[in-house]
Amino acid sequence: MSMVAKGTVAAAAAAVVLTGISAGPAAATTNSTKTFNVSGSSVGHSGYSNGYIHFYNRSVGITGKVKSNDSNCVQVIFSVWSHGEQTDFQTRTACGRGPGTETGFNFTSPANFPGGASDVQVTLAGITGTGQVVWLAAQSVTP
Repeated sequence: MSMVAKGTVAAAAAAVVLTGISAGPAAATTNSTKTFNVSGSSVGHSGYSNGYIHFYNRSVGITGKVKSNDSNCVQVIFSVWSHGEQTDFQTRTACGRGPGTETGFNFTSPANFPGGASDVQVTLAGITGTGQVVWLAAQSVTP
């Protein structure tokens, strides 16, 4: 590249910096999208949760639903992990059976490490009327 061409490139780069012109924010790109499906039953508890986990560079998008198949409550628990450190923990609950006992969800969890989350643990649990938690099923989802 000639000295003139190098100077032109440097001047253009300086103009961009001085005027504040940029290419815009980096678009959120999905590194990968995985499905999850946990279901289980125990005495007095039955239900399921399914949906998608979208792994991004520094966060995880989680969409889906949780459904109770009996009169008690069912809770899905999401534990987001980045390189051995838990970065977020969220729950969604559905109670009762029949129409209207399904709970939809769509949220983003932080995974503020380069490369984002390394694992999302999805656990399904039954909740008794006295607040006792009964483990029903679990799934580990990786990018």
